[in-house]
Amino acid sequence: MKTTQPEATADSASAGSPGRPSRGARLSPKALGSALVNRYATVLLLGVLIVVFGVATDKFLTTQNWQNLLVTQAVVACVALAAILPLVAGEFDLSLGYLLGVLAMLGAYLAKHGGDASIVILAMLAGGLFIGLVNGVLTVYFKISSFIATLGVGILLSGVTLGLSGGQVLFSGIPQALTNLGKGSFLGVGTTVWLALVLALILLYVLEHTPFGRRLYAVGGSERVAFLAGVRTGLVKLAAFGAAGLLVGIGAIFALGQSGAANPGFGPDLLLPAYAAAFLGVTTYRPGYYNVPGTIVAIILLAVGFNGLNLLGAPFWVQPIFNGAVLLIAVITARAEARHVRVG
Repeated sequence: MKTTQPEATADSASAGSPGRPSRGARLSPKALGSALVNRYATVLLLGVLIVVFGVATDKFLTTQNWQNLLVTQAVVACVALAAILPLVAGEFDLSLGYLLGVLAMLGAYLAKHGGDASIVILAMLAGGLFIGLVNGVLTVYFKISSFIATLGVGILLSGVTLGLSGGQVLFSGIPQALTNLGKGSFLGVGTTVWLALVLALILLYVLEHTPFGRRLYAVGGSERVAFLAGVRTGLVKLAAFGAAGLLVGIGAIFALGQSGAANPGFGPDLLLPAYAAAFLGVTTYRPGYYNVPGTIVAIILLAVGFNGLNLLGAPFWVQPIFNGAVLLIAVITARAEARHVRVG
């Protein structure tokens, strides 16, 4: 799926925010109310779910429940933010979940063989950047569909994960600095949650207030138009894939620190929630466009939905059904928003 992006030159995109009325435009109260509802429908739904679950179970609004809820979403947030970058450029990266798993396993493997915190962290970040660039090279220079290229890389990475782990959970020798990071807290909220928020703010600034962000949206809107406008579209896409891999590397560091171990089955199951959040985020903040605030709201919405259902006694198999249903709804809604933006 590819949503509409600004069909403009790299720098002219800064003249106005796509998906928003111009500053001089005047909207009737009815039109303004409709625009606000469309832009913040996900936020309203999140509020409704919080109220419903808060009334339905007294465990939902407890401090402990929300601390756990937010901490578990820090890793998902990194994967979802990583997914946004190729999506904005009009591409997919289906290797993100597998990459998360192999990087966590790489860190645990190095730790088991005596690697200290600095070596483990650098290796995980470098590995994420490298695999991201490989995805970019396959897509940009070998002209392989990003859907196929990243899926193939992901399957390859799953084999590497099994090779490093031997099919076993690795937990020995995990550096104390990593576990302190993963299990630490600040102002009652997990440290990884704060770091994920910082990453989101940085990515928001990059996408909306830098030339690279404007070029990225321009390439996603029309690669040919962007190329004719002087944008080096191949390098922009390569940078998007590389940055995505780097974000997944950070998420893998969070995951290894939180659990203190690496499971060979970890990673791929986070791909669907991440993409569901990215697609659902299209309906919020900047309707019709992949954006960071909408994605963060969607991540919390998905977490609240499943957490509330779980507290109400829903069986374990509800989670994949819930994630799959939300993904389908998000894609349908995102396509509708894209059509609305084109008509508007």
